[in-house]
Amino acid sequence: MKSNLFLIGLIILSLNPLWAQPQTTKLKEDESSVILKEIQQKLISLHSAEINFSLQTVKEGKTINSTKGQLWIKGDKYKLIIPSQHVYCDSINVWNYLPEQNEVNISLYDPQDDEIAINPIKLIANYKKYYRSAFVREFVEKGVTIQIIDLYPLQNSAFFKVRLYIEKNKKEITKTSISEFDGYTYTYSFDSFIKNPKLSNQLFIFNTSQYQNIEIIDLR
Repeated sequence: MKSNLFLIGLIILSLNPLWAQPQTTKLKEDESSVILKEIQQKLISLHSAEINFSLQTVKEGKTINSTKGQLWIKGDKYKLIIPSQHVYCDSINVWNYLPEQNEVNISLYDPQDDEIAINPIKLIANYKKYYRSAFVREFVEKGVTIQIIDLYPLQNSAFFKVRLYIEKNKKEITKTSISEFDGYTYTYSFDSFIKNPKLSNQLFIFNTSQYQNIEIIDLR
């Protein structure tokens, strides 16, 4: 999976521990649209965000990698930092910088692109345009009721499912996972979430002059 696809996996609010051996209850499939509509209402006032997250990569039940990252969002602009990749988007251009290679690929921002169109703030607001939703189940762990909703892309994509873990009482997404056709699953947990911080537009522009001997691949 291209690392900036992780944007799909980020949504909102608090981080909770993983829930093991839960008590489960089957729910109606059409409940998913009701719950997602309630979450949409909470997102109306969210114009920008600063997120610290944990990412775990698993294949065939085996953990391949665990890492930390940061994400800043402002409208269609975003900046993603993980150790292996830095992605900047100013809503016109996208810079994909690979630190180990000291190489940056520059392309035009495409709001219809799988990897970019589903901005973490916009995911729930526009989910019907990109996904079919289905209720999976709900379970109780340590007195907290968690609901699981799966999203299936309506168009061809490298992934076949996005799973949302939602704290029922707060109507907040606590964790997401992305399952790809190649067997990889990427799980994102939110360590901190700052709502509506003041973010400069310059934050979302990659300045090549700050990197000595950088290789620039301009695909625009």
